[in-house]
Amino acid sequence: MTRKHEAAALAAPGIDAIRDAYLTGGSDAQRVAALIEIAGAAAALARTVARFRHVDRVELFELVSRRSDVLPVLGRGQWLPTMTYHVPAPGKRRIRGRSNTSTVPVPAVIQPELFADVDGAA
Repeated sequence: MTRKHEAAALAAPGIDAIRDAYLTGGSDAQRVAALIEIAGAAAALARTVARFRHVDRVELFELVSRRSDVLPVLGRGQWLPTMTYHVPAPGKRRIRGRSNTSTVPVPAVIQPELFADVDGAA
């Protein structure tokens, strides 16, 4: 297992919890507010660890699935309107190999589709 997959496996329980908050009841505004609370808390913790433990940004770029998220989370970049993408459930990712036909369970990573599986849409 690569270091990137290890990081994704470590994130999988959190992603499951966040997907539950996204998919469960409440108004759209309540769900967005809950996700903002989660994202804010996670980003604050990430900034704290990165600041006090002197984590190398280049190493972070190699460990995350979307490099464009690193700097905004660390407070050194800007969130852009294009930062909207699908977050699949952990363990459900298509692996592109030579055949392009196999689906292999792997830890969650972020893919650039929108939330197509919400509210019964396919």
